[in-house]
Amino acid sequence: MATTYLVQVEQILKGNPGEGNLHIASTPPTCTAGEPYPDGDPLDTAERVIIFASKQGGEWFTITPAQGVLPFPQGSNLLFPKTY
Repeated sequence: MATTYLVQVEQILKGNPGEGNLHIASTPPTCTAGEPYPDGDPLDTAERVIIFASKQGGEWFTITPAQGVLPFPQGSNLLFPKTY
């Protein structure tokens, strides 16, 4: 069971998830004896984050429980080159 969030998208760095905000499920770790997020849900934050997600069965999920969400560096404007 995963918690799903409505995420305000500032910028898409790769892929084409469509326009507007996205519903993304926070992939929980497996084998946690009933507690879905024993170390805390990485998407349960009001801070800006970088999300790595993939679409599965028509829904968006973080790619892994441990590496699907990274903190956005404070005071930073990340610049990523365009790929062609």
